[in-house]
Amino acid sequence: MTSRNASRPSGAEVSPESEVFDIREFTRTARGNHRADLQLDAVTASGLGADAIRLLRLLRDLERTTMQRMRNVLVTATHKDARVTAFLTTWAFEKFWIADALDAVLEATGDDLHSSDRVGVSRRIVTERAERRGPISRAIRANFDGPQIVAAHVTTGLADEWITQAAYRRLGELAESLHTVVDLVISIKDRHIRFLAEESQRRLAASSRASKLTRREIKQAVWPLGAVERSDDDRSFFERVVFGGPDGAREARRIADLLAELPGLASVAPTVSARLTP
Repeated sequence: MTSRNASRPSGAEVSPESEVFDIREFTRTARGNHRADLQLDAVTASGLGADAIRLLRLLRDLERTTMQRMRNVLVTATHKDARVTAFLTTWAFEKFWIADALDAVLEATGDDLHSSDRVGVSRRIVTERAERRGPISRAIRANFDGPQIVAAHVTTGLADEWITQAAYRRLGELAESLHTVVDLVISIKDRHIRFLAEESQRRLAASSRASKLTRREIKQAVWPLGAVERSDDDRSFFERVVFGGPDGAREARRIADLLAELPGLASVAPTVSARLTP
């Protein structure tokens, strides 16, 4: 799986000399409506294959799970962290407009925007049970986790951004006419990754308990985040199209390797690549 975006340095490394992420600049320069920049004439002229359209729908739906994820995070100590909540507010805004851009692409193909309703049964795996907890259960558990749970939230968010970037790069491979859209989305997510990588590195290095809680969350997570509510068929499609074959498996290992570079996570990183590959 190759792409002109595949070599982007969206890793976890944060050197001591690197400039601290400017959260005020991020919130001030939030990127909104993208419809004027999408160059949809090429999409209309060439059309999209079935796999590209289905992956588009799935990515659009995953971007729309933002508010559910915010609800689950903000019933914990994370809601008291001003820096992280400032990021999440702008992150949610930008993801809303990413989903809108994907809607615009689907509209350009004549696709029925309501056709991504879940079809089929969900996976029922014991290790995924925790991901189906509601906000009340999460709030009760958060009382025991304490503020170190923030490290788990930013780190799982980081892994998810790596995974979805890989999916967008794959989308660009499936449809040449979508490169403008893919480049736009990846450029937005690059900033998300920079913040999350910086916060993960700092918080995991500062606390062994934070590393322990993060390992627990990684073991329980369903990738990409939000996919626990999708059907087994949708999830199998995502794994096959994005991480299937030798190139896809190599991309999954690359993500696991990035995760393993973070303090205290080497032992659980392989579980991510194992769950991504079909």
